Amino acid sequence: MKTQSIAFSVIALLALDLTAAAQDYKVTGQFGWFGIGKAAELEKDHVFWVGEFSGTFFNDKGAGGLFDRSGVRCPGSYDLNFGKKQGHANGYCIIMGEGSASDLAFLKWSCDGDTIDCSGTFEYTGGTGKFQTASGSNAFKARTTGNWKDGNVSGFATWNR
Repeated sequence: MKTQSIAFSVIALLALDLTAAAQDYKVTGQFGWFGIGKAAELEKDHVFWVGEFSGTFFNDKGAGGLFDRSGVRCPGSYDLNFGKKQGHANGYCIIMGEGSASDLAFLKWSCDGDTIDCSGTFEYTGGTGKFQTASGSNAFKARTTGNWKDGNVSGFATWNR
Protein backbone atom coordinates (compact mmCIF):
# COMPACT_ATOMS: atom_id res chain seq x y z
CA MET A 1 0.00 0.00 0.00
CA LYS A 2 2.84 2.38 0.88
CA THR A 3 4.51 1.63 -2.49
CA GLN A 4 1.28 2.47 -4.36
CA SER A 5 0.96 5.73 -2.42
CA ILE A 6 4.53 6.73 -3.27
CA ALA A 7 4.04 5.78 -6.93
CA PHE A 8 0.82 7.83 -7.08
CA SER A 9 2.56 10.83 -5.48
CA VAL A 10 5.41 10.64 -7.99
CA ILE A 11 2.96 10.45 -10.92
CA ALA A 12 0.95 13.38 -9.54
CA LEU A 13 4.10 15.48 -9.14
CA LEU A 14 5.25 14.66 -12.68
CA ALA A 15 1.83 15.61 -14.06
CA LEU A 16 1.95 18.94 -12.21
CA ASP A 17 5.48 19.56 -13.45
CA LEU A 18 4.51 18.87 -17.09
CA THR A 19 1.51 21.20 -16.80
CA ALA A 20 3.70 23.94 -15.35
CA ALA A 21 6.28 23.43 -18.09
CA ALA A 22 3.62 23.79 -20.81
CA GLN A 23 2.38 27.00 -19.18
CA ASP A 24 5.92 28.40 -19.07
CA TYR A 25 6.19 28.26 -22.87
CA LYS A 26 3.17 30.51 -23.53
CA VAL A 27 5.20 33.70 -23.93
CA THR A 28 3.79 37.13 -24.66
CA GLY A 29 5.83 39.60 -26.63
CA GLN A 30 7.01 40.80 -30.01
CA PHE A 31 9.25 39.28 -32.68
CA GLY A 32 10.84 41.80 -35.05
CA TRP A 33 11.95 40.08 -38.26
CA PHE A 34 13.61 40.54 -41.62
CA GLY A 35 12.78 37.99 -44.30
CA ILE A 36 15.43 37.05 -46.83
CA GLY A 37 14.26 34.95 -49.70
CA LYS A 38 13.12 34.67 -53.27
CA ALA A 39 9.77 35.59 -54.71
CA ALA A 40 8.44 33.88 -57.81
CA GLU A 41 5.56 35.41 -59.72
CA LEU A 42 3.18 32.54 -60.52
CA GLU A 43 0.69 34.69 -62.43
CA LYS A 44 -0.38 38.31 -62.44
CA ASP A 45 -0.72 39.50 -58.81
CA HIS A 46 0.14 36.03 -57.41
CA VAL A 47 3.56 35.59 -55.77
CA PHE A 48 5.09 32.66 -53.90
CA TRP A 49 7.91 33.59 -51.51
CA VAL A 50 10.37 31.10 -49.97
CA GLY A 51 13.01 32.07 -47.47
CA GLU A 52 13.73 32.73 -43.81
CA PHE A 53 12.32 35.22 -41.34
CA SER A 54 14.91 35.98 -38.67
CA GLY A 55 15.25 38.46 -35.87
CA THR A 56 14.85 38.92 -32.13
CA PHE A 57 12.01 38.14 -29.71
CA PHE A 58 11.25 40.63 -26.92
CA ASN A 59 9.27 39.21 -23.99
CA ASP A 60 6.72 41.63 -22.49
CA LYS A 61 8.09 40.68 -19.04
CA GLY A 62 11.49 42.10 -20.03
CA ALA A 63 14.84 40.88 -18.78
CA GLY A 64 14.54 37.42 -17.28
CA GLY A 65 11.37 36.60 -19.25
CA LEU A 66 11.45 33.39 -21.27
CA PHE A 67 13.17 33.91 -24.65
CA ASP A 68 13.63 37.66 -24.01
CA ARG A 69 16.11 38.98 -26.58
CA SER A 70 16.59 35.51 -28.05
CA GLY A 71 17.55 34.94 -31.66
CA VAL A 72 14.80 33.45 -33.82
CA ARG A 73 15.16 31.84 -37.28
CA CYS A 74 12.06 30.76 -39.19
CA PRO A 75 12.40 29.06 -42.57
CA GLY A 76 9.06 29.30 -44.33
CA SER A 77 6.97 30.22 -47.32
CA TYR A 78 4.32 32.82 -48.06
CA ASP A 79 1.72 32.42 -50.81
CA LEU A 80 0.44 35.92 -51.66
CA ASN A 81 -2.44 36.70 -54.00
CA PHE A 82 -2.46 40.50 -54.24
CA GLY A 83 -5.43 40.48 -56.65
CA LYS A 84 -7.65 38.63 -54.15
CA LYS A 85 -5.92 40.17 -51.08
CA GLN A 86 -5.22 36.72 -49.63
CA GLY A 87 -2.14 35.26 -48.03
CA HIS A 88 -1.11 31.99 -46.41
CA ALA A 89 2.25 31.43 -44.71
CA ASN A 90 3.76 28.49 -42.86
CA GLY A 91 7.04 27.06 -41.68
CA TYR A 92 9.16 26.25 -38.67
CA CYS A 93 11.16 28.31 -36.15
CA ILE A 94 14.24 27.72 -34.06
CA ILE A 95 14.66 29.86 -30.95
CA MET A 96 18.15 30.10 -29.47
CA GLY A 97 17.84 30.96 -25.80
CA GLU A 98 20.42 33.33 -24.32
CA GLY A 99 22.86 32.78 -27.19
CA SER A 100 23.45 29.14 -26.33
CA ALA A 101 23.38 26.76 -29.31
CA SER A 102 22.71 23.91 -26.88
CA ASP A 103 19.42 25.50 -25.66
CA LEU A 104 17.03 25.50 -28.62
CA ALA A 105 13.24 25.45 -28.87
CA PHE A 106 11.53 24.28 -32.07
CA LEU A 107 8.08 25.21 -33.31
CA LYS A 108 5.81 24.81 -36.32
CA TRP A 109 3.66 27.76 -37.43
CA SER A 110 0.93 28.67 -39.90
CA CYS A 111 -1.17 31.77 -40.58
CA ASP A 112 -3.78 33.16 -42.96
CA GLY A 113 -4.82 36.68 -43.80
CA ASP A 114 -4.54 39.35 -46.45
CA THR A 115 -1.24 40.45 -48.01
CA ILE A 116 -0.21 42.57 -45.00
CA ASP A 117 -1.62 40.90 -41.87
CA CYS A 118 -1.52 37.18 -41.09
CA SER A 119 -3.00 35.55 -37.95
CA GLY A 120 -2.35 32.01 -36.86
CA THR A 121 -0.91 29.60 -34.36
CA PHE A 122 2.35 27.93 -33.54
CA GLU A 123 3.00 24.68 -31.71
CA TYR A 124 6.23 23.79 -29.98
CA THR A 125 7.56 20.53 -31.40
CA GLY A 126 10.35 20.08 -28.84
CA GLY A 127 13.73 21.42 -27.94
CA THR A 128 17.23 20.75 -26.64
CA GLY A 129 19.04 21.54 -23.41
CA LYS A 130 16.91 23.48 -20.97
CA PHE A 131 14.13 23.76 -23.59
CA GLN A 132 13.76 20.01 -24.20
CA THR A 133 10.27 20.07 -22.62
CA ALA A 134 8.98 22.92 -24.83
CA SER A 135 5.34 22.23 -25.64
CA GLY A 136 2.03 23.97 -26.05
CA SER A 137 -0.07 25.95 -28.49
CA ASN A 138 0.25 29.70 -29.00
CA ALA A 139 -1.39 32.42 -31.10
CA PHE A 140 0.36 35.11 -33.12
CA LYS A 141 -0.35 37.97 -35.50
CA ALA A 142 2.23 39.01 -38.09
CA ARG A 143 2.37 42.25 -40.04
CA THR A 144 4.51 42.92 -43.10
CA THR A 145 5.85 46.47 -42.97
CA GLY A 146 7.95 46.41 -46.14
CA ASN A 147 8.06 44.46 -49.39
CA TRP A 148 11.49 45.27 -50.80
CA LYS A 149 12.11 45.20 -54.56
CA ASP A 150 14.80 42.54 -54.11
CA GLY A 151 12.23 40.02 -52.78
CA ASN A 152 13.04 40.56 -49.10
CA VAL A 153 10.46 41.61 -46.51
CA SER A 154 10.42 43.20 -43.08
CA GLY A 155 7.88 43.19 -40.31
CA PHE A 156 6.97 42.04 -36.82
CA ALA A 157 4.77 39.52 -35.05
CA THR A 158 3.06 39.70 -31.69
CA TRP A 159 2.82 36.47 -29.71
CA ASN A 160 -0.17 35.70 -27.45
CA ARG A 161 -1.47 39.28 -27.34
